Amino acid sequence: MMPTALEYSHNDSSSIEYAFGLQILPTVLEFVNSITLLYRGIQALKEGVEHIATSGHHSHSSTVEFETYAHTPQGHNRDAVLGLLCVALAMFVTAYSAARFANHHSLWEACSQRRQDIGTRLQNVLLNPYNAASLFAGAWMMVMLILAPSKEESAIEPISCILVAAVMAYVSCPTCMQLGRILLHGTIRASGNGARAAVWQIARLPGVVDCSRHHVWSMTHDKHSVALRVMASPATCDGKALQRHIAGILGSSGLSDWTVEIRAI
Repeated sequence: MMPTALEYSHNDSSSIEYAFGLQILPTVLEFVNSITLLYRGIQALKEGVEHIATSGHHSHSSTVEFETYAHTPQGHNRDAVLGLLCVALAMFVTAYSAARFANHHSLWEACSQRRQDIGTRLQNVLLNPYNAASLFAGAWMMVMLILAPSKEESAIEPISCILVAAVMAYVSCPTCMQLGRILLHGTIRASGNGARAAVWQIARLPGVVDCSRHHVWSMTHDKHSVALRVMASPATCDGKALQRHIAGILGSSGLSDWTVEIRAI
């Protein structure tokens, strides 16, 4: 939703107050969300392992008995119903936001380092690992709420907590690293490969002596700034024709913002 809101409010472009506009704001929010998810996953993983290690589950039988809402005390029943409604609401919000806004599409691109052609709403919900992991965790929690273990010392709950925490950490860790590089204006792999391909084509143009010096800054997932220095020989090339050829190559590179310095030697 945030990129759409910035585009609608015309705050995604540069201005006097903001040199790069507010286009970096969605990346910051995604990074904070990934850090929170990673922290919660590691914390839940630690708590689950500690619970299993200190409760002595190895001395009990491996058979797990379940009881339904009808056999639980009334107070526990009310809490379970409230938890069931909260989990169902969270699953609905996740599925609706993914189908309506495709809000996790950019996260999947950052994690996988490639653009996914996701067209339908159902694919936005099911083929994205962030949505799939969230919905799986919600479904597991609903099963645990409906079928509560009859024994307090059952290992099924900490084991399920460990599984969900491992998925959270596995999903969020590569995203944190990728978004961290973007916030530090580093070069992500996709933009670096595109810049090198464009530089290689420019180096083969007539009259170009050297264009090995270039640098790529990743502003967002799909907006990059590239600085390039081209050394050309005026005796062997037409300056205007060279600029047109360079502009054509840069336009087809897929990178948004190029700064080209042409020097004559």
